Amino acid sequence: MKMHRWIWIATATLVALGIVGVPRLMAQAEKTQVVLWHAYRGDERKALEQVVETFNASHARIDVKLLAVPFDAFPDKITNAIPQGKGPDIFIFAHDRIGNWAESKVITPIDFWADDDVLERFMPQTMKPLTYRRKLYGLPMAFKSTVLFYNKDLIQTPPKTTDEMIALAKKFTNKETKSYGLVYEFANFYMHAAWFHGFGARVFDSDGNVTLNTPAAAASFQFAQDLRNKYGIVPQESTSVLVTSLFNEGKAAMVINGPWFRAELKEGLNYGVAPLPVVSATNQPARPFMGSEAVLMSAKSEHQEEAFTVMTYLTDVDAAVVRMNVGKQPVATAAAYASMTDPMIKVFREQLENSVPMPNTPQMLLVWSPVTNALNAVVTGGSPPARELAKAQEEIEKNIAAARR
Repeated sequence: MKMHRWIWIATATLVALGIVGVPRLMAQAEKTQVVLWHAYRGDERKALEQVVETFNASHARIDVKLLAVPFDAFPDKITNAIPQGKGPDIFIFAHDRIGNWAESKVITPIDFWADDDVLERFMPQTMKPLTYRRKLYGLPMAFKSTVLFYNKDLIQTPPKTTDEMIALAKKFTNKETKSYGLVYEFANFYMHAAWFHGFGARVFDSDGNVTLNTPAAAASFQFAQDLRNKYGIVPQESTSVLVTSLFNEGKAAMVINGPWFRAELKEGLNYGVAPLPVVSATNQPARPFMGSEAVLMSAKSEHQEEAFTVMTYLTDVDAAVVRMNVGKQPVATAAAYASMTDPMIKVFREQLENSVPMPNTPQMLLVWSPVTNALNAVVTGGSPPARELAKAQEEIEKNIAAARR
């Protein structure tokens, strides 16, 4: 008690003499606020809030403020807000925008902060997509790709090959009752990517050149068209809303979707998940796009050290276990799987081995619209795949050349 009294007297004397200012003492007592933006909903949001609440309670010098932003508006808000100094310190998003945001100085590299002890906690497949021009821009929170959902009341054993998938889907397709064996957004290139890569196609070659107009890509487009027109096992039109409603109503035996789909399913629905089947025509596994969902640091953050402290906490084992078991996320932190309570997460972990990271270069942003238009023209319009892919490649190459100029 005497020692505390003398410390108080000494501090008061220094303040009185102007050696230690009151504002400085007050500043030391205040917490540094780190603003974190995310687009999570449902269980994912609940888990993130739980992790952040624990962080704030256990850290005397840092306070994390969460802000949920609608997913559709998220990329534009980040792109517009951060350069004006109005955005977050850190934010959570998939890796495919990293190249664009790095080039436009929206995000900053974190190599200075990230040591081996931090980097070694993650699965290697989730780390590579976060690197652009040999610089690391984020820490992986989770990885996401499509898998095969199936109704256990209809199907006991999910198909191992696309031939099995088609044969099984035919049994549960009934146009009169509007029931289908397979439902997915077949004209959405992200959803089609599993077939695209399974047939051996790639968006870019090793030198970064567009390689859409190939026999392999055409074969994958033809396969998607056949699912609708030749085999008739998918609806004539397919939207995300229709996919959800048909599966919830028991009118879709199988669905291709990602981990976010689980939050849209009605309570008590008897379903399972399985890795996507092997493409029978090539004997290669279907390989969907993989998104490494990461926490990224704003180039305008004035609290980078504190922000990185939050980034490491969000991705450590304890936090990852909460996000996995409460939020149902396939997390990137390897050691968390020792505490896995949800067996469906294991399937997403298996699919990771047969997935293709979305390209993170700025050029990829110029691919989505033309190739999706081409896919739609082939599947719903009956146009020849080679013709549409040639048109898409020409348009993308022109757009990339214009962007470079």
